[in-house]
Amino acid sequence: MGRTRLLQITHDLHVGGLPRVVDTLCRTIDRSRFDVEVLCLRDVGPLGEALRSDLGIAVHRLREDGDVPDRLAFMKIARFLRGRHFDVLHTHNTEPFVEGSLGGLLARVRTLVHTDHARPFPERWFARRFDRNKRRYLFAEWLASHFAWKVVGVSDHTTEALQRYGKIASSKVETIVNGIEGDRYDLPIDRAEARRELGIPADAPVLGFASRLVEQKGLVYLFEALPAVRAAHPGVILLVAGEGNLRASLEAQARELGLTDAIRFLGVRLDVASLLKVFDLHVLPSLWEGLPMIVLESMASGCATVATAVGGVPTAITDGRTGRLVPPKDPDALARTIIELLDDDVQRRALGEAARRHFQKRFTAEIMARQYEALYLRQPLPTHG
Repeated sequence: MGRTRLLQITHDLHVGGLPRVVDTLCRTIDRSRFDVEVLCLRDVGPLGEALRSDLGIAVHRLREDGDVPDRLAFMKIARFLRGRHFDVLHTHNTEPFVEGSLGGLLARVRTLVHTDHARPFPERWFARRFDRNKRRYLFAEWLASHFAWKVVGVSDHTTEALQRYGKIASSKVETIVNGIEGDRYDLPIDRAEARRELGIPADAPVLGFASRLVEQKGLVYLFEALPAVRAAHPGVILLVAGEGNLRASLEAQARELGLTDAIRFLGVRLDVASLLKVFDLHVLPSLWEGLPMIVLESMASGCATVATAVGGVPTAITDGRTGRLVPPKDPDALARTIIELLDDDVQRRALGEAARRHFQKRFTAEIMARQYEALYLRQPLPTHG
């Protein structure tokens, strides 16, 4: 019997949490049983190029016009699928789900697995900003779910929301938590040399943020917390790794708060594993999340994290045991917790080590891949202690 032919469908493979899940699945899946390819609806990106060069995985691009809406995307997907004889489609987030399910239906692909990675309901979608377009998206996803074998949430919080707000049948829904390749984050570095390369004094406390510079990540509240942290630790440095549509406004906020000498914007970094070894403390002040990959990365590296208790973050971080949790949009609580951990090296290191142990038990790439493989083959999920 030949290998199962699997196609991952996503927006792109730029640096970010969702693309990292696709990348990790491609790298970790059992290649003796699965022949995997990727279809990007918009752009390939650096992770896609790396999959091509490192593993020889075929990464395709559906269209050349970037973010321009394409009402016939499902037809293009169907044409792409015909003749390639894929057994399984795995889609990621709304547009790939809707267009991929229709394309797969037309091309008669037997198995569709979909993963919902993160969304801002119920607080945002169903309060101030639940407009007609969002209703349309929810309806389209509900309709697409009828053609899916399983719809996966990356945390119990996400899975519950899919059922409660997306009205997706409980028989369709499974939870598979994200996983990463832990060995990539357990690496020795010369920390003093890395600090010198970044222009950081040897004795400066270092906070780190490594994610997209978008509203969801709540970085404005970390900036608001920083003056209080700086009052307690005058030499503190915040390293900001990532890009996004808020870059200019965040730089302006830093200037207004008089923090330009305390905040370093590093842009997109492909060496996050090394950066995490430079951080004394990783901070993620998100407003909503699925299960953020950067939290798993910090856990794998043994770097203690302060994060907001939103979405699936408490799936990974138990306050006071594997990290610290604070309410979202609360710069005072964020500042107090950061100061407490910068004041207490013993507590901070203990949290980092406990997080590393918890990661190894639950959040490895191998655990995630074996569970997805079971769904691709229409088998019950394996259990892991």
